[in-house]
Amino acid sequence: MIRHSKLFLLIFLGFALGTFISICLQVQAGSLTPSGTPASTNVGTIPVSDIVGSGYVTSTDSLHQLSSVIQDNGMTANSGMYNNRIIAMNPPAAYTEVCFKSGSTYYDARSAGVATGGGNCSVGDVGYVIEKNQRATQHWNQAKSICLQNGMRLPETFELQYVCESGGSWGLTGVGSAWEWSGNSSLIEPSGNGLGSAVFGGSGCTYAGWGWVGYLSGLEDSDVFRCAR
Repeated sequence: MIRHSKLFLLIFLGFALGTFISICLQVQAGSLTPSGTPASTNVGTIPVSDIVGSGYVTSTDSLHQLSSVIQDNGMTANSGMYNNRIIAMNPPAAYTEVCFKSGSTYYDARSAGVATGGGNCSVGDVGYVIEKNQRATQHWNQAKSICLQNGMRLPETFELQYVCESGGSWGLTGVGSAWEWSGNSSLIEPSGNGLGSAVFGGSGCTYAGWGWVGYLSGLEDSDVFRCAR
């Protein structure tokens, strides 16, 4: 009788150990949660609008929204992957909307305070808003801060050069006649003597250069600028 009890105990322990190992393997494989209930194969998602809130991107621009959350809330031209969108806003200075759709470029020249959209370009279109007139010279960081205070940024070189080559027919003044800040990032100068950012348009639409953000000697350039978004 004792032998039978021992045999039964050994069988029971073997079965229990096998069951425990099986459960552990399933948990590791992801088919069961530690509680033994089936594990969901769906990853929880949060609407992009809940992450971005009322930021500077539209609900139709999911790619740019996600990029903006990771980077800088959409205040640059998307790190080289150009997918900037026209947003609903009332720029404080006279501006021109430029948009790209159906294989063509369109524009709308507007007065200060007028809402974007409602013309050739619509809110959500791939494109950008750029001020018509140059602002007075400022150091790079001051120019950036002025644009940010108005919910905008500095234009990228592409944006300035593109409107420059329109020959002024899009309502912009001064572009191509003086060095303008045309970049939202600063880079170290190759010799390592300081930081600079792009400037554009010193003597025409193909002139580009380097404006000092800071130098070993304390040099800091001042250039005209205009805001974009």
